[in-house]
Amino acid sequence: MSKLVNDIDYRKFLDEAIKLDPNIRLVAIYDGQFKAKFREGVERYFEDEEIKSSLSEAQNRWTSRKKMSSKIGAPKFAMAQYGKVNRITISHGNDGIILMTTEVDIDVNELVNKVIETRIRFLD
Repeated sequence: MSKLVNDIDYRKFLDEAIKLDPNIRLVAIYDGQFKAKFREGVERYFEDEEIKSSLSEAQNRWTSRKKMSSKIGAPKFAMAQYGKVNRITISHGNDGIILMTTEVDIDVNELVNKVIETRIRFLD
């Protein structure tokens, strides 16, 4: 698991991450604890339990990706694009993940780099 992060650091991270781009809909983090922040005014497609379930599934897939890292390098992020949103997963510590959803029209690489910088400032 990642180092123990207090609730204030989680809130600071979520508050800063959601402000990185107006196209971010949701930022969630799971590293033994579940925390999430929705952009004010966005239509929610999933309830909290569905988000937790999605995070659990994403964490399992992240573990599978890490098994290949000795041959191709550590994973930086993964993204799936759906009709309504992008779903981006970024590593956090050894076993944790950050999950974001965004509007479809966004520069994903630029956003991921900003989120990683924010993660380093508040959580690493």
